[in-house]
Amino acid sequence: MALKAFDLVSVLGRVDLKIECLEASGSDLYLGSDESMVVHYLVEERTSESTGKIIYSTNRMSQKNLGTKKAVTQLKTASALCRLMALSDGNLYLLDSDMLNTIGSGPKIKNVTVFCVNENPNTLDPFTVQLCVGKRRCIQFCSLHEDRVSFLRELSTHEPVNIAMDGNYVCVAGQGQYCVFNVEAATRQDLFPYDMATTYPHVKRIAKEEFLLAGPGNLGMFVTAAGISERPPIQWSEGITALSYYHPYIITVTSQFIRVYSLIDQQHKQTINFSGGELVGNFDGQLYVAANSCVSCLMPQPWTMQVEALMDSERVEEAVELAEHSGAVGMSQEQYQQLCRTLLQRAGFIKLAHGVFDQAQEYFLKGAVDVREVISLFPGLLPAAVEFTRVQPPMHHLADISQAMQGDQARIKAAKTFLLSFLLHLRFQGHLTHRMEVDTAIIKLQAEGDSSDLLLFLDHSDIACNLPECTQWLTDHKQFSALAKLHRVLGNLEKSLEVLTKLVREEVTDKHFQGVKDLVDCLVLATDTNVVWRYADFVLDRDSSEGVRVFTETQAALDPSRVLHTLQRYPEARLGFLHHLIDTKKLQDEKYHTELVLHYVDEAVRLMDAGDAAQRDQLNETRAKLQDLLNSSSHYQAHPVLARLQGTNLHVETAAVFGRLGEHEKALSMLVHQLKDFSAAEQYCIAQSRVATSSSAKSNIFLKLLKIYLRPPPGCSEDDIELVPAIELLSVHAEELDVSSVLALLPPTWSLAIIHHYLRAALRNSLHQSRIKRIQQTLLRSENLQQKFVLYKLSKDMGPIPLAANRVCCVCNRGFTSCSFTIYPNGVMAHPSCAPNPSVCPLTGTVFQAAHNSPTSPAPAHQYRL
Repeated sequence: MALKAFDLVSVLGRVDLKIECLEASGSDLYLGSDESMVVHYLVEERTSESTGKIIYSTNRMSQKNLGTKKAVTQLKTASALCRLMALSDGNLYLLDSDMLNTIGSGPKIKNVTVFCVNENPNTLDPFTVQLCVGKRRCIQFCSLHEDRVSFLRELSTHEPVNIAMDGNYVCVAGQGQYCVFNVEAATRQDLFPYDMATTYPHVKRIAKEEFLLAGPGNLGMFVTAAGISERPPIQWSEGITALSYYHPYIITVTSQFIRVYSLIDQQHKQTINFSGGELVGNFDGQLYVAANSCVSCLMPQPWTMQVEALMDSERVEEAVELAEHSGAVGMSQEQYQQLCRTLLQRAGFIKLAHGVFDQAQEYFLKGAVDVREVISLFPGLLPAAVEFTRVQPPMHHLADISQAMQGDQARIKAAKTFLLSFLLHLRFQGHLTHRMEVDTAIIKLQAEGDSSDLLLFLDHSDIACNLPECTQWLTDHKQFSALAKLHRVLGNLEKSLEVLTKLVREEVTDKHFQGVKDLVDCLVLATDTNVVWRYADFVLDRDSSEGVRVFTETQAALDPSRVLHTLQRYPEARLGFLHHLIDTKKLQDEKYHTELVLHYVDEAVRLMDAGDAAQRDQLNETRAKLQDLLNSSSHYQAHPVLARLQGTNLHVETAAVFGRLGEHEKALSMLVHQLKDFSAAEQYCIAQSRVATSSSAKSNIFLKLLKIYLRPPPGCSEDDIELVPAIELLSVHAEELDVSSVLALLPPTWSLAIIHHYLRAALRNSLHQSRIKRIQQTLLRSENLQQKFVLYKLSKDMGPIPLAANRVCCVCNRGFTSCSFTIYPNGVMAHPSCAPNPSVCPLTGTVFQAAHNSPTSPAPAHQYRL
């Protein structure tokens, strides 16, 4: 169905002159003839009572012969001034718009080839009309007043054939070239050439600083004042004699037809037969077309009727664009917005029926469609409890999606995929008003499609579905994992555990079920200890490694002793729980630490006794865990662990326990003599020195190692001492070793060359320590002197401080029996032992700042001796 944008209605059936130009203003119609005649008609518009159509009647009011014996080529009204401008034989006349009397004695401007009125004037005077006049080699800019024309500016150019003006810009069609002039800046922008032999240079203002030009190849070119094109061109027919613009249409006239093109998509929309057409013009919303001797009016159809016609023919994009460009003509803004929303919603349903889902979603979102209207097309997705009736009048004539897709199952599946995508978009990105209906539909669609995304959707804590229907739907589609998660999200943990237990027992099956892990994930959320204990053995019997998570991740408050008792039959789980108590909860109970250490001792012994080379990596890992635990924990009972280690080859571990008992010599002797691991012995000393409480204790640890190096192993001679590591110890840790103690230990047979490196380092360290102590002593003296000066200054400024015999301490209420006291700036006195903080008054709690921090704040208290 073709768009009917305009109706053609006759205004003047036939006149006794050849029409060369026309102009209109309100109900006034002016015609210019080929014999310098200007005729004024009064046009009356009325509606026929019999047909209901609009008809016109005209009354000839006046006429004027300009006396040039040439054609009148242009007419233009200035309604605010009651004037009519007429161009004939190069003369621009100014006439009275009512009686057509000439204003003045003759033409106002001569040698004029073409003129135009500024359709976007940049003047605030409503009684001034801005003109652009084209002459042979220039264009002139003038202001028209009631009885005169004022010249403003002139710009040189080739002889203009056609011109149009907007604001400060004039588009000129010269001899074979289009250009744009900036009047204010006096600059010129060339556009493109045209063939004078084949193209008449039509120039029409379309919008602010935008013009429509007749281009090559029967193209209508849109050009801005900046010289660029922001719209695609219009491909129109040959032989265009005139054109005009009526938003949003371009109207062209040829000798046989009137054709209408859309400015929105540049497409041809309507053709009207009109023989001999030569002129067309938009006169403040009144469209007139004229042939040689007749005039007709193009009556625009209401845009709402045009939109409705386009929608009926399912030309959705054109309808939407036309509505968006209509500008709410003839209705309130609220009515217009409601109509646009309805139109967009209807467009969405049309696109949905055609399977164009991306555009359907776009229209639904823009039109803010009631999501239930869309869901209702899919049977079974809306909850039965929802009382929903489709809007009236209906936005579509679809019974359901099956009818829309003509029963094609592939298309129906694609439509359901679209609906799910649309609902998820609304759910997480749009403005949602029907949460329960949307969530219910999402769950049903994902369950029906057997999608793993359903479990991800149910992870959200704000699900608001119809539970009975979703439960039945998920059961029917065997989505038991999703059913369990739905119950869990909605707070019914018992129901969730019941479904998961059936899955574990394989009473029901679900490919999305991940086994005992899913049951544990649900059980750890329980806060009731009875629920945890009820399912604990059930989980542990099936997977002890997962079952331990019931106790390590639960939100219930469980007794660790009961848990360990329960886990006696599950060693792996028990071990994991012990690590949880020690590593995560940081419990310091000796029995937990001791049990864990003993476990790793037994495991290491078992692996060593097995002697399987394949288990060597496992043994190394176990020993690493045991050593880390022995070194990091100080809460295990050392004697039971040491008893378990006796008789084993776990020497490094035994040494660590000796260190825990403070028996450093035994530990170091084992590392040196039995393991020959001098690096481990050195690291042992370093680790123990870090926790030493004094420098002497720190030095003693390294001295013990030196003694062991210098003492031969039991049953060996003096030649078997560890000379090399001893010398290396002296060189590396000279700072930690006391010189006198070392010299007492060294064999008298050693030469100075052996220990000179140690002696140099030791002497350097001793000298450094001596200098440090001198610096500290000097600093303390300086601080003492400063304090004495402060005391002197305070005593001098404050004068004597009387202390009565009956004065008591404000803290303990006892008298001052000793020769010292503390006084605060607010006069409070106290014993120095009762007022340990000189910045805080012990009686009032007032905080006093140091004088150097705040000049205006009182200084803290000072102590005095009597």
